Amino acid sequence: MTSFELKRRSSSRMSRRRFQVLKTVASVIPTDDEVEQEFIADGDSLQIWPATGAFFLGPKAENENLLKKLINFSIDQHVDFRKFKYFPLDPNYITENIKNSDSYKQAISKLEEELGGLTCRLKNSVPFFNFRSQGHMLWDTTLAANIGYIAALFYNQNNVASMASGVTLQLEREVSKDLCKMVGYNIGEGDVGNCRRPYGSQPLSWGHLPNGGTVANLEAMWAARSIKYNGLALQKMMQDKFVGDLQTIRDTFSYKNLAGETVILKDASAWELLNIPVDEAIDIFDHLLQDIQDSGISSKLGFEDLFAWVKDYTFEELGGHDFFETYQAELTAASVSSSAVWFVPGSRHYSWDKAANVLGIGRKNLIKIAVDRFCRLDMVSLQNKLEHCLENRIPVIGVTVVFGTTQEGAVDDLSQLLQIRKKFERENLTFYIHIDGAWGGYFASVIRHPQEWNENPTTLAEMKRLSSTVFLQANLSKHFQRQLACIPEANSITLDPHKSGFCPYPAGGLLYRNGKIRNFLAQTAAYVNHGSGANEEINLFGLDGSKPGAASAGVWLSHKVIGLHKNGYGLLLEQCTFSAGIMYALWSSLERSVDPFLVVPAIPIQDSHKLKWPKSRMRKEILQAENWSLQTNSEAKNFLHENGPDTLINCLSINVRSWDEENECWVPNSDPQIHRQFVNKFYKRCSHSFERPSMVDRGIQIILNSTSWTMDSHSGSYLQMKKSLGLPESDTGNLPMIINTCMSPWLRAQKTFKRIGLIIRNELYNAHGAIFDASEQLHLVSPSVITNSDWKGDFFAELEASFSKPNLRYHAIGRYMFASLDVVRILELAAKANEKEQVDGKPRPLRIITKEAMTVFELMTGGDQVNINKPKKVERPTESPSSATLPLNKKLQEYSDDSLEYDDIAMPEIPVIVHFGNPEEESVETFIKIKRIIRYHHLQRDSVDEKDYPPSQEYFLYADNQSAYLSHCPNRYPDFQQQIRLDEIPTLGQLEDENSLYQEALRRGVVIYLPQVENGGRPLLSQKKSWKCRDPLKDHLYNAVSWSDQGAFTGDMHSIVVKFYSQFGKRWFSGENMNAGYTRSCEPSLYTSAGKRRDQDEINSEESDEDDI
Repeated sequence: MTSFELKRRSSSRMSRRRFQVLKTVASVIPTDDEVEQEFIADGDSLQIWPATGAFFLGPKAENENLLKKLINFSIDQHVDFRKFKYFPLDPNYITENIKNSDSYKQAISKLEEELGGLTCRLKNSVPFFNFRSQGHMLWDTTLAANIGYIAALFYNQNNVASMASGVTLQLEREVSKDLCKMVGYNIGEGDVGNCRRPYGSQPLSWGHLPNGGTVANLEAMWAARSIKYNGLALQKMMQDKFVGDLQTIRDTFSYKNLAGETVILKDASAWELLNIPVDEAIDIFDHLLQDIQDSGISSKLGFEDLFAWVKDYTFEELGGHDFFETYQAELTAASVSSSAVWFVPGSRHYSWDKAANVLGIGRKNLIKIAVDRFCRLDMVSLQNKLEHCLENRIPVIGVTVVFGTTQEGAVDDLSQLLQIRKKFERENLTFYIHIDGAWGGYFASVIRHPQEWNENPTTLAEMKRLSSTVFLQANLSKHFQRQLACIPEANSITLDPHKSGFCPYPAGGLLYRNGKIRNFLAQTAAYVNHGSGANEEINLFGLDGSKPGAASAGVWLSHKVIGLHKNGYGLLLEQCTFSAGIMYALWSSLERSVDPFLVVPAIPIQDSHKLKWPKSRMRKEILQAENWSLQTNSEAKNFLHENGPDTLINCLSINVRSWDEENECWVPNSDPQIHRQFVNKFYKRCSHSFERPSMVDRGIQIILNSTSWTMDSHSGSYLQMKKSLGLPESDTGNLPMIINTCMSPWLRAQKTFKRIGLIIRNELYNAHGAIFDASEQLHLVSPSVITNSDWKGDFFAELEASFSKPNLRYHAIGRYMFASLDVVRILELAAKANEKEQVDGKPRPLRIITKEAMTVFELMTGGDQVNINKPKKVERPTESPSSATLPLNKKLQEYSDDSLEYDDIAMPEIPVIVHFGNPEEESVETFIKIKRIIRYHHLQRDSVDEKDYPPSQEYFLYADNQSAYLSHCPNRYPDFQQQIRLDEIPTLGQLEDENSLYQEALRRGVVIYLPQVENGGRPLLSQKKSWKCRDPLKDHLYNAVSWSDQGAFTGDMHSIVVKFYSQFGKRWFSGENMNAGYTRSCEPSLYTSAGKRRDQDEINSEESDEDDI
């Protein structure tokens, strides 16, 4: 055991981080020998299925050596291919003489320099692989997919045709076949060529990998429209072309209608021809060709000839205007509308609007159907629309159901839609059904068994037994499993490997239940070999032309390594589903009774669970529970299974509320404009979309996404959300929403979700302050000592806070920079202040006053001003391919923006007054820009109770390359502010890399505790004034417990020494100003008029919960 232990305190606020130091001397941190390292963290088993650790590079590039090994192997194999595979005795062209020439060396130098610049700029990219990336349908891609992509990239295969991609095109065929198998389509049985299949039997499927879901959806709509009008085209072609010997075929050729009855094609009405069963409409051309060949009447009439005849009568050949003009008589005779429609849920992806526009269907004929309160397609509304089409003889081309909406992760009810189609088919109306499963299609792997791929059917129980850890996964909801089982009855499905297949872009997927539909999409190119049979070209049947074969190779390898079954992708996605469920519980219980805001998930809790699962129970049994407790809690697991998003996306909205002192209750904001402002302010602190300023400099600790609902797109759920938020239904404007996408299977590992909760709560309070804080001139104090004549204007500064003024309840520290033109004047002012320090022995810290009234939000973020996206200027980089491997500290320096000049900082200027004591005596008026947010914490984010001071004095430690500083962390009234300049920057020990990482952590700031202080974490109060605090630090050297994470929650724990023997090390202490004027009446939402905490019962309940867990 170590000389101290830490125990996490389950406090009255789920998201509060507090650590109780049980032994008061901090000296030695546990070594690797003392702690079981592999699967234990914070005394709890990690929630990682061990195999998934091999699937990805890892959030911290933990599999770096494996990646390099695999890439080097791939490169070696390709090099050997170039050298030895094809005419190995061919001469070398890039000779040693060429390599030794000046122009060659200059070219290589230029390549290395520009590559260094590119990689330097790419380091400001959004870290999609990190647990903090919770916004987009984008996470880490599998090692297998990346290596497969890289391995094939060197061969530069173009899957437009096999002559340009002999291998990777075959890989695409194999991938498509495996995906068809995964979703339940027929991949080998029942192939009868051109012969008529038994009515109702399952046709042979087909698929390919377009560049993305947008292209796939467009192609599916195109295919559906082609077969919709195919009957009309065949009928008119036969009337015109089938004369003489072929007249017999024309008079006898038939098809099966929706009732299974035989109908002579030439006698069918336009309405009947527009409602031929989908598979029959696809196969009818082949049936006609077979009948011709069987009759022997015209044996010379082959596929190409017949296809050429029919093509002249199709929509694609004639165009919309001429097509409907050509068939106007037939349509009029059957009272059929010339405008056909396609139905989509209001929550559809925008690609459907594009497709309707591009294909000439028309956006007004893309009918948006309302969604229900669970954001799923409202089937009652759809039936009403279909009834209207039936009554008015409006052809219905197709209906889209979504498996995983991009905003809410909702899965539409395909099983019910199939029943609806059967109902209308009995009334002689049918339509094509397409599943937009770009996001949710891969979840079909959950219901597939390894035996179907001839793999070892290892059971989940066996996996747990063989593993040294517990890994939790959430079974998909019964609703979703039911829909997945119905996929084989849908006509086509879009599913994207580059989404929930965890593969790199571009890799979409489109699968057809009846593969013969591709003939309706056939295009020809004189320079492409069309192939046939197993070598049939893919991209002759679709929209894509050139596309990288490397994408197919990456998908192929990922499928082979992981497996498209429940023990492969299925288990991975169920673990992600568990993560999404944990986040749903977090969002649902995030709002506390004393918080000035509401949090409302888009997907409501099921009625059967609503009363049984109040927020307090979610926090206790799901969020605060240890892994084994949750594993054995069947009711909690059932709650996670049946509530929340269908597919990994939590959508929600937030609103502010005000305290009604007369009625002693919260009143939700009813002003839609304020609601939008609140969401926008919050989102600004939880998003990033430009190269500079970097996320680190902006202090962005989590990445979410945003969207908006409209009355047209979300109707029922839109109104329900407005009601829950307290907004008036009369306002029909856009409803801003927040999106949280959970693609990490490891979100419960290392208590990651709790860290996310802390961040979110803090940013909600910051956003609330951004709207309601009163503007005033802000006062800042700097611990920086300015003595160097080479000083460029950099300095740290901290806001002077106040408990009595809500607009100043912040612990806010920034790294700023003065305008270059005024640096010399400030240096002169600093020199005078330093002289006075030496004379009277009192520190005179640098002080800044903003000239204009502003809020802390404006100071720290730039307010409503849009950040300027400044591409990073890259001098010749210190790191290049030809340079020796740089030490870690140099790498970290390369990544930072520390060297930015004032004009290069992409933040607005703030006019300020600079002084060292009395601004009226001597001061400088200048401008500053914030260079990096070091800490931006709202002091009310946790609404701490009277007992909830930390058990040890809590300080924030931060540094630059020259100096380190301590800032006391205020918690609750009464408390104090203090700034200390340390004699030296603390280090961890002898290991250089470990120290380099810690120094980088200090540049961002870390929390430390000083357990040697006798009064613990409570302030030392004056005997004369109960609200005046005294300096608790009597010594000049302390053993401290340091955390590598700002929130002291998920990071590593270290023992460090902080010392400040310098005469003026203590730069500033304020134990009176921040407490002055505070009474409990300042917080009427927190205290009753009698001074009692309003949430005391909640606090007591959660304190007792601690003993139960």
